[in-house]
Amino acid sequence: MLALQSDWRIAVDVDGLLLAVRGPVWPRVRRLPARRGWVVGDLFRRTFRPVADDEADHLMISQACPALEVAERLRDTYWGRYVALIDPVRAAGGVYRDPSGAVDALTWRGDRLSVAAAQCPAWMPPGLAPAVTFDWPEIGRWLVDGSAPAVRSGLRSVRSVTPGAFAAFAGGERQVWRPSDYAQRPSMSAADAATALPDLLDQCVAASIADAAGIAAEISGGLDSAILASSLAPAGGERVRHWFNYHAAEGSGDERPFARDVAARWGVRLTEVFRAPFRYDAELLEGGALGLRPGFQAFDAAADIDLARRLAEAGCDRMVSGQGGDMALFNIPTAVVVADHLRATGLRGVSSPYVADVARWTRQSVWRTLGQALKPGAAWWGEAKLHDHPWMAGTAGLPPGKRAHIAIIAQKLTAHIENRRSRQAEILTPFLFQPIVEHCLAIPVPDLTAGGRERALARRAFAARLPVSVLERREKGEFSAFYHRVIADSLPFLRGYLLDGELAGAGLIDTDRFDRLLTVENLIWHADSAPIMAAATAEAWVRCWRRRGGGSSPAS
Repeated sequence: MLALQSDWRIAVDVDGLLLAVRGPVWPRVRRLPARRGWVVGDLFRRTFRPVADDEADHLMISQACPALEVAERLRDTYWGRYVALIDPVRAAGGVYRDPSGAVDALTWRGDRLSVAAAQCPAWMPPGLAPAVTFDWPEIGRWLVDGSAPAVRSGLRSVRSVTPGAFAAFAGGERQVWRPSDYAQRPSMSAADAATALPDLLDQCVAASIADAAGIAAEISGGLDSAILASSLAPAGGERVRHWFNYHAAEGSGDERPFARDVAARWGVRLTEVFRAPFRYDAELLEGGALGLRPGFQAFDAAADIDLARRLAEAGCDRMVSGQGGDMALFNIPTAVVVADHLRATGLRGVSSPYVADVARWTRQSVWRTLGQALKPGAAWWGEAKLHDHPWMAGTAGLPPGKRAHIAIIAQKLTAHIENRRSRQAEILTPFLFQPIVEHCLAIPVPDLTAGGRERALARRAFAARLPVSVLERREKGEFSAFYHRVIADSLPFLRGYLLDGELAGAGLIDTDRFDRLLTVENLIWHADSAPIMAAATAEAWVRCWRRRGGGSSPAS
């Protein structure tokens, strides 16, 4: 008999299938019609009406419908935060993960069994747990590509299911939902798109919190959290028990004046939390690296611990996050958006004010901006890292700004990686919900950035709901100085942890380079902390799994 921990329950126990989920209520487990399998998580109709608790009631399928087609019908009929096990006891079955990626899905072969899971809890017996054989090339990729951990596993025995994909048990993956399909569709006018966006967000937020007992949300002082508050405050009411703002002492890390304006606009009580400097140690790093993926979202370990505690104390089972807003609404200054503009207008668009507006946004001359936009093969610099990401398939014919749009959304899929706060409450990221992403993908990038302003269409759409201070704000909150200080204070620990660690032993980091990076002088003169944090997070994950299963030698 399988001995589950007290916070886990067996939801389905039938011949050939044992389905265990964590928590007494969420995630829900629903049957697929015609006995085709099960859906784990939240499911909503495209009309935003709730789905019956016992079954996906509007899914028209039969016993003869191929498993891949069942996934396609789920894609078209519903949205939500879910994973579907389709024909789980048949050789032709597989796993479909919804496009938001909010519920994780990885598969592996256990002792005479196939396993699909979002987590690998400590109670899982050795015969079911994945073999701990590190895939060093993939782990090395984590160090240079921030999107890789969300779609690639660091264990050879484990296969990661891409959001929006159907992964067959027999092998192979088919991308059922592709961003390029929505980016290529005829869009409504910019005015209509802006008009539709607030109502769409309102409905998504209301549906996702309908059964929440207690809710927490951050008001950072930035645009995305302010927009989200405008939907959540009316829908959540008194169930939103905790509105919080984290701030640092360093300059732009203190956004409290803006956050206070948002709280006053909606009449909510804001809890302001000072981010005190801390020092990394093995316990802090490895406490956020216990999942099947590295905890890159929990690099601010102190805030992760503090927030998990606050969620527990306030009795919150949901936390609403503005993560993904920068990506879906488009907030990356790049001259290639002018290429999208010229594709739509022709050469007459060269004299358009939009070109000069983008030049000011990217802080360069008009001539340099045009040169970058007209350059053969023009592309946002970060696109190259995602060249083989499944979401980039079919994007070759899209203008470079829209390819960049897809790439930055793909990067944010790491928001759903397990961490301390997600073990305490379900983290909702409405800007990454399927209806919102599809709506934004269908809007041309020049419309999203009208006037050479990041998130311009969103500013126009939500103007009536936002304080003037936030609406007109130009600069963005920045915590890099805070993190540089934390890393500087942690250098004695980090030097030994990395220079004598697993990644160094596997040859994944250049110890001479990191010897130079891990100095106060580097942090002062170059502010080069990103590779340090990427390496520390990956190192923590490898060490956790090494202890759990023995791992493999660096040479394997």
